[in-house]
Amino acid sequence: MLGASRSPLGEPRPSYRSWAHPSLLDQVCLSLLWFAFYAQWLTVVPILVPDQVATILGADASQKEGLSGSVVAAGAAVALVIAPVAGALSDRARSPFGRRRPFLIIGIAGTCLALLAMVPFGPGSSLLLYTAAFLNLQFWWNWAAGPYAGLIPDVVPAAGRATASAWMNVMSVFGSISGNLLVALFYAPGRPAVVVAMLVAVNLVCLALTLRFVHEPPATAVATPFALGAFLRSFYVDPRAHGNFYWVLITRLAGNMGVWSIFTFLLFYLRDVIGIAKAETVLPVLLGAGAVVAVPASIVGARLADRYGLVRVVSATSWIMAAAATGYVLVAFAPNLILVAPIVVIFAASYGAYQAVDWALALAVLPSGESAGKDMGIWHIALVLPQIIGPALTGWIISGAKHAVSDVFAYTVAFGIAALWFLLSAALVVRVRLVRSG
Repeated sequence: MLGASRSPLGEPRPSYRSWAHPSLLDQVCLSLLWFAFYAQWLTVVPILVPDQVATILGADASQKEGLSGSVVAAGAAVALVIAPVAGALSDRARSPFGRRRPFLIIGIAGTCLALLAMVPFGPGSSLLLYTAAFLNLQFWWNWAAGPYAGLIPDVVPAAGRATASAWMNVMSVFGSISGNLLVALFYAPGRPAVVVAMLVAVNLVCLALTLRFVHEPPATAVATPFALGAFLRSFYVDPRAHGNFYWVLITRLAGNMGVWSIFTFLLFYLRDVIGIAKAETVLPVLLGAGAVVAVPASIVGARLADRYGLVRVVSATSWIMAAAATGYVLVAFAPNLILVAPIVVIFAASYGAYQAVDWALALAVLPSGESAGKDMGIWHIALVLPQIIGPALTGWIISGAKHAVSDVFAYTVAFGIAALWFLLSAALVVRVRLVRSG
């Protein structure tokens, strides 16, 4: 442990651990809020929001896909702005307890209250008010998520970031498993209170452990007076100097366009195309199984990245997700749970492996260490923007095609387009040129 130092104001800073040789506890605690993030979002977005929208409108409402996708897209628009802004503000913060910590505390507290605010909505409730509640949830979580994304480059030396990224992915996978397990065991359609209370508890416990065991190093840059113009100009990253950063943004955007064009509508796909009556129970089991497989897949992916390079593994996992999306299309013509189950598992597992290496790739092309919160917030846009475009575009394609032709035709078109997004990601990521790629 390093000794306590003093801030420029003479206030004592907390001691913090050197991360040259992080322990298992260090790695786990650094990634705990990713556990909470995925426990929440891989249940709220693909299961709770579609089910609550269907409950509000009525299960047979013809526009439930379009409106569900639009709610998710509206929330993602909030995240698009808040994550990079909060990250940039945290870069400038000079709290004696760390730059990111105040944002984590306020953001997670707000997230818990926002989750509880979504519980009362039921049949006949206002969809407009429900959308406002979801926007509120997105605001507070991204107030924490933007600064939190800067913690790994803040705390971990460059040589240890690949391992830290792998642990981040492992904790994300376990979060996905845990969230979907909670839904499978305790969620009842139209009655989310029990699951929401459990997600609140997960957020609070993970925050408490993060604050207890992860201490940030002091900021090295001198704080400057806030000027709005300079703050806004700081979001510009010169593409001539950081071309790799932009190629990673573009390929991540394409890959996540495919992911969110599928994840948001899997519940309706299983109900309306495959014909599963209790899809809200079956889907979390399938996603959980995929998350379980994603753990060894992530480890294998990290080892393959060491041998063949991050770029090749990101490309390979994108090809696998494209194949899985094509599988959804083919199964629509012969609907059967036995056929679709392995596709859901393969899709979820390949997405988990993709995340492990994609995060490490982002850290490898990060423009600046001191502004990591802002830069990772910009990178976060490539995750969030597809949550705006993908669900809204795909949702209305599905709703229109269902009305004009049939359910099978609608999902064939929508998931076929998703496969094309994955193919574009696989093709473009090879343009990234790392100094050392394998």
